[in-house]
Amino acid sequence: MESIVYTPIGYVKSPYTCGEDMPRYYTDSGDVTAKLEILPEYREALLGVKPGMKLLMLFHFHEATEHSLQVRKRDTGPVTGVFATRSPRRPNLIGASVIEVVKVEGNSIEFLGVDVLDGTPVLDLKLQKEMED
Repeated sequence: MESIVYTPIGYVKSPYTCGEDMPRYYTDSGDVTAKLEILPEYREALLGVKPGMKLLMLFHFHEATEHSLQVRKRDTGPVTGVFATRSPRRPNLIGASVIEVVKVEGNSIEFLGVDVLDGTPVLDLKLQKEMED
């Protein structure tokens, strides 16, 4: 099998340091904000990113230590295939959240939609929804 290697484009500074305190889904995070610190070599990629934009943030579940093909949905529900859940116990430990940009300053994005731990490595950002002019 081919090995694939990704390099983070930045890291999240989140108020959440343990999974028990963190919302399970980005829409449950309310008005809590976090910052994504983009590495200097990727700063130019922020051109055009502005408040109100919704971005798909792809990240690495850096604290997950194992994967499972089946998990209990929400830890107590029925056993479900991991591809039908948001569980971090995935074969490739890749997560996705939709974030809403609050502010862009230098190489930092302040955002809403926080459901990741402090120090989470971000792999990529993609425009989720076109803004209306």
